Amino acid sequence: MLNNLLFSATLITCTLIAIKIKKEDVLTIDGVCAIVGFGLGVFITSLNFIYSNNYLISLGPLFAISCLLYIRFRDEILTSPLDFHLDFSRKTLKIINILYWICISVALITYYQALPYYRPPIFFICISFDATLLGLELLASNYKDTLNIFKFIFKILLVSLILRGSAYFISPYPVGSDPWAHAEYIKYFLHFHHLIVPPDLSVYYCNYPIAHLFACAVNLIGNISIKESMFMIGVVLTLSTIFVYFIVKIITNNINLALLSTLLLNFADFHIQWSIEVIAMTFGIAIYAIIIYLILKMKKTHQIIYSVLSILCLVIIIWTHTVSSFICLVSVISLYVGSFVYNAIYREDKHNDFLVSYTFCMIFFAVLIYHWMDPNYPFYEQITTTLVYSLNEEAKFLGRASTIADRNWASIINILGFLVFMFFGIIGSLYSVSQKYANNINVSLISLNFILFFVFFAFPVMGIRNILPYRWPAFIYVSFMLFVGIGFIRLLTILKCKPKKIVFTVIILLMAFFFMSTNCFTNMDSPIYGGEITKKRILTESEMILSKYIYNFYDGPVIVDVQAEPIIRDYLKETICLYYLLLTPDGDIDWNHMNDKLTIWRKVSLTRPVQVQAYGIG
Repeated sequence: MLNNLLFSATLITCTLIAIKIKKEDVLTIDGVCAIVGFGLGVFITSLNFIYSNNYLISLGPLFAISCLLYIRFRDEILTSPLDFHLDFSRKTLKIINILYWICISVALITYYQALPYYRPPIFFICISFDATLLGLELLASNYKDTLNIFKFIFKILLVSLILRGSAYFISPYPVGSDPWAHAEYIKYFLHFHHLIVPPDLSVYYCNYPIAHLFACAVNLIGNISIKESMFMIGVVLTLSTIFVYFIVKIITNNINLALLSTLLLNFADFHIQWSIEVIAMTFGIAIYAIIIYLILKMKKTHQIIYSVLSILCLVIIIWTHTVSSFICLVSVISLYVGSFVYNAIYREDKHNDFLVSYTFCMIFFAVLIYHWMDPNYPFYEQITTTLVYSLNEEAKFLGRASTIADRNWASIINILGFLVFMFFGIIGSLYSVSQKYANNINVSLISLNFILFFVFFAFPVMGIRNILPYRWPAFIYVSFMLFVGIGFIRLLTILKCKPKKIVFTVIILLMAFFFMSTNCFTNMDSPIYGGEITKKRILTESEMILSKYIYNFYDGPVIVDVQAEPIIRDYLKETICLYYLLLTPDGDIDWNHMNDKLTIWRKVSLTRPVQVQAYGIG
């Protein structure tokens, strides 16, 4: 019933929009792309009759409607200037600046006055409003002085670090599951003064140690704890957003758009997430942003210098994290393919212009495969084996049943900020492929975004998860924020009345920033909404003490959920037999599996979801 209503509502809305579309607007490059996007949206919407989740329910109508809206208002979008300013008086800008510091003060006070392991809603409201004020300020300012640009970037990073730090330091222990193992690597590297770990810890990251060595260096230089030194990796990720400013500045030479893109990235959910759940990939995302910048800079000037720096960064990311280096390789190849597309469609002369050289791609591929075939850890063999298994056994999505959690309203609200970014990103991408504004860099970056988004959305639906597609959006955001910013400014300029522009800016930015900073990826400790779908992946002091007490006085088999298993394995290191909490084929708890075993069950598990195994398979 819901799927029928969704499909019908999408078609009716699209029909009402299409009535006023002019034929000549469709017979253009961007018009054809918009029609293809509309068809893709209808196709995605129809997939809900077969398999449904929160992304399929929302993205299908979003694609279809946003593409038709672009064609409907194409003339206004293409003719309005990209340079846009809200004309505020100096007094108004001072008031905005005062409100900025007041909001920071209120956010910090409420954070420190709150109950342990809890961030109150007023904290998130203040942070979101602070970021919105920064958006108003940058749209109303002319940044001709470099010092003023640095001041504004500092204000963006300050609010961003407060938000990320508040979630990271909510618990004295690592946030999430994987960071526990990474903390152990750092501890043993410091203890042994070599890349050595005990037999009970995998040697995996002894072959990919760059992020851990950085944390070790910070630990020794600053004489700080392991948790604090790991947070410095998250700080590096936050600081890497500065390179997005440089990337957008190179492409558009528009300071306001570059600052807006930097602001949007700092409050993007998946980017925030990996500053909270700090792992080796956190460092990899930062290096990835630098590589994209160096590739663009290499095209502009000093090719030899930037080529050497690019290759150096490629080596660093390869020795940092496997998935990060694989995504970077896909991105580099996508840029090369994007240049082919640009040369084939837009260039009238026979001279081909490539953003990335073939030699650069081959060097990257050769070094990557060389390291992946290391006999100490044959990652290439493992990744290809599991990929073949996924293609043969798991890509059977047509018979899969969607869960209630995938389809309830909380799951839709949970990605509302992401949907706002997607809407403006689609508009900005269509604008950038128009004949008037298309260039090699824009088309190449759009090709990159398309391929990475395809992996993110399509692979999980088909059951292919061995390349961790849920981690890809943090990399996508690096290049996607340019088009989100373009789309936002394009639609803002359509509004003729200044009060409407201000209201539009405040509503959109406040909504996007609030839902980005409070969803299940960035707010695992204090969910304002969707608690029934948000895993609590932090541990309190009392829970750890109780767990340690149990393992000191009990030597029998123990049953835990999937989230707790890495913590027990990597941190407590007790020589006990661990079992996962299992489900029966009917989706119920397998009570027979729990006989004669001690089950660790937290009180929060009664109201928050836990990760379990089904049919004996992870």
